[in-house]
Amino acid sequence: MRKDKKKHDNQIAIELRETLKDIVSKMANEPSGFIVDPVRDFTRRRKLDMETLINLILSMKGGSISKELYTYFGGDIETATSSVFVQQRAKIRAKAFEYLFRKFNDASSQMDTNTYDGYRLLAVDGSDINIAKNPESDTYFVKSDYDQFHLNAVYDVLNKTYFDALVQPAPKEHEIRAAISMVVRNEFRDKAILIADRGYECFGLYEHIHRTKNLDYLIRVKNKGTREVRDMPMTDWDIDVSFELRTTQTRQDQKDFAEGEVKYVRGPSKHGKDKQVTWDFESPFLFSYRVVRFEISPGEYETLVTSLNREAFPPEKLKELYHLRWGIETSFRELKYAIGVLNFHARREDFILQEIYAMLTMYNFCERITMSVVIEQVDGRKYAYQVNFTMAIHICRDFFALPIYRPPPDVASLIARYILPVREGRSDKRKLNKRMNPIMFTYRVAA
Repeated sequence: MRKDKKKHDNQIAIELRETLKDIVSKMANEPSGFIVDPVRDFTRRRKLDMETLINLILSMKGGSISKELYTYFGGDIETATSSVFVQQRAKIRAKAFEYLFRKFNDASSQMDTNTYDGYRLLAVDGSDINIAKNPESDTYFVKSDYDQFHLNAVYDVLNKTYFDALVQPAPKEHEIRAAISMVVRNEFRDKAILIADRGYECFGLYEHIHRTKNLDYLIRVKNKGTREVRDMPMTDWDIDVSFELRTTQTRQDQKDFAEGEVKYVRGPSKHGKDKQVTWDFESPFLFSYRVVRFEISPGEYETLVTSLNREAFPPEKLKELYHLRWGIETSFRELKYAIGVLNFHARREDFILQEIYAMLTMYNFCERITMSVVIEQVDGRKYAYQVNFTMAIHICRDFFALPIYRPPPDVASLIARYILPVREGRSDKRKLNKRMNPIMFTYRVAA
């Protein structure tokens, strides 16, 4: 029985690798939408053809380009040079890797079966990614003298995979509009709850979610935010709040705004002016939502707004659900330090975007394999044990990079060998190195 289970785990890894490589192969066979010049690019027979190049970028770790090429081609004397690699990757658009990320999710997300009372839990948040300085770019902060991308992500916290992602120049980041874009462009086949921290307070986002089939929201708001929340006492309560929203500013509107009868939201300009729109719907509009406040520690309270039913989701459940949001913070740390979204093999921004989406794809590839591996818990041990995800990533990347004709290793057994104890309830004050430069960027090109 145990042997059959390991065989099944390894078959999952093999099928996922075949799925990902098959998508890459199809992209290379129909490259016109993914390359810069469909007439000339990848028309000559080369060692670094489009399919090989994409597979190489997916499998790259933190070494220099020369080392990555040497490893991928197994020390072949005819291995392509760094210069050839850079010239060839310049022919592929960054959106090719975004397409690959989304296509792989479509093809393999049926494995993401963990739910909470039948709901998928999707946390939305953002994280900054430091890149090489370029004062001519829209990623450049003039006053601070550095460049950043901002990664907006929707993360499935129970299945530990990225559901969607959108990258913005950090100086122009708009997390709410990014969240709305990711809600609008996706189909939610299963019931899901979008969970967010403060910073995503927006009636427009709430209403977009409300009008999306199978999607609800649970979002933390400031205790002293909107008037109806600010005026409530600092005690436990659970109420429904309704009010009217308007995008106009007539004299009557101004009077009603002042009296608190209605709220103003920024709608599209009637004169074509460029402004930060937060409401995409009709005006006036009767808006309602549920607001819940509860104590998290003596004298400290959190306030949540939600579209979830009160009977099915009482405050205690909401508290548990919001706590699960922390999984996306852990995933950002793993993405940066275990997968390597701090060590790029390029300075050009389109190349960096290639690698960001490649690493998101590999994160999901590694996590779906790892989630299929069951760690046997031995009686008498002090702790329960879990997979060492950093080692699992290393094993899965090596497995993906293997030539297709090579017999696959027992990936599941390899991953199960590297485990860590689960120590519940540990906490420690965050230690910051005051001498550390907050703007760090590693460019892996030299040998």
